[in-house]
Amino acid sequence: MENNIAKIVLFILAFVLLIIGVSFALKIETQKCHHKYVPKYSQVYFAMHSGTTRYMKCPKCNKKSWQRKTLSKKLQ
Repeated sequence: MENNIAKIVLFILAFVLLIIGVSFALKIETQKCHHKYVPKYSQVYFAMHSGTTRYMKCPKCNKKSWQRKTLSKKLQ
């Protein structure tokens, strides 16, 4: 019984860390105006996605497009 509880707790902890890690330091570049920004946590999880691209609204031009992750260290 205690072994099963430990497994469940470890599984939940690993899942939470995975969810947090996916969006940590996520920078997005839009395809329409090439604006780079850090999206809200809720935008990342509720947006349609395919691999590293997500369909979201740009905060600069307010147009929806497929946007991809960038690996730059700072926003410009």
